[in-house]
Amino acid sequence: MITTTPDTTRVAAITTGLDRLRRSLHTAEDGVPRHLDEPPWEPGFVADLPRAGVGSLRMAEFDYTSAELHGRAGLTDDLAMAGPVELLTARGAQALRTICRDLKPWAVHNDYVVSHRLRNVEAVSPFVRAMVRDPAFLRNASRLVGVPLIPHPLRNAGVQINYYAPPADGAAPAVAKWHLDGMNYVFTMTLSDHAEHTGGDYVYYRGHPRDFDINREKITAMGASHPEVHAAPFQHVGDTMFTRGSRVYHAVTPVSRGDRITLAVSLFCPLLGTQDENRFWHSAPDDGLLRTLGNWRRLRRAVRRPATYCRREGIPVIPSAGRSE
Repeated sequence: MITTTPDTTRVAAITTGLDRLRRSLHTAEDGVPRHLDEPPWEPGFVADLPRAGVGSLRMAEFDYTSAELHGRAGLTDDLAMAGPVELLTARGAQALRTICRDLKPWAVHNDYVVSHRLRNVEAVSPFVRAMVRDPAFLRNASRLVGVPLIPHPLRNAGVQINYYAPPADGAAPAVAKWHLDGMNYVFTMTLSDHAEHTGGDYVYYRGHPRDFDINREKITAMGASHPEVHAAPFQHVGDTMFTRGSRVYHAVTPVSRGDRITLAVSLFCPLLGTQDENRFWHSAPDDGLLRTLGNWRRLRRAVRRPATYCRREGIPVIPSAGRSE
């Protein structure tokens, strides 16, 4: 459980209702150059996933019943959180850190969910695009969760970089508000050592979303002092946590010193595509109505014909996945 004082960990919850519609009435900006000076991806950047000893929490520990779980006959899908693990070697994580730092000038400030971030990173970084399509990377992610995973069809939200730093004079602090993701399978990789910043804790509510919603005001007011609010144990560059983002309420607290950069990679299970929890009005406020419509068509194709979708996109299909535990 985290011990940071409540005054530095209070974070608001994401807005809903008409505010989402208002935010959707815009055209998504896309000003990132397509030819960045970055190192090439190397298959050797994928780390060996440990076979045992990975910390994990099951959905039952968040008060979910068996009837609420994802999965199907012969494919149990009940992992809520796991990690930290290293999906990349130290050299691979440092290369990714440099790329994400270089992309910071094009990150967008927005107070919807994450204050300062760059979405659709796969489209602007050949390194990242190759990483999330690397068979060994996908195999390790799949093995950790226990279901086969591929890059998510909703590209804008599939890979994003989040930037946290102390606020400029008069500005609101950069945070991630309390929220649920649209994505089921989210891997958050820190690209900053914990010693490089104060604050910036990835916190989560260890309980069912309905209980969070009932007690939203109390939880957001108490922050870290709430008994069911905990911090993910990020320590070093490359540390990665899996979170079932669509089912676990989470947030990031303000940074008061230094800076923190994270890469969030959301993957998709082609065998359980109909259980994807993305909702149109969750992504439209970030991406605008027109781009969201295009993304939604791609998602529907992947759900209806996953094998055809993977062949067309050049995505390796991981046929089976056994947990590392």
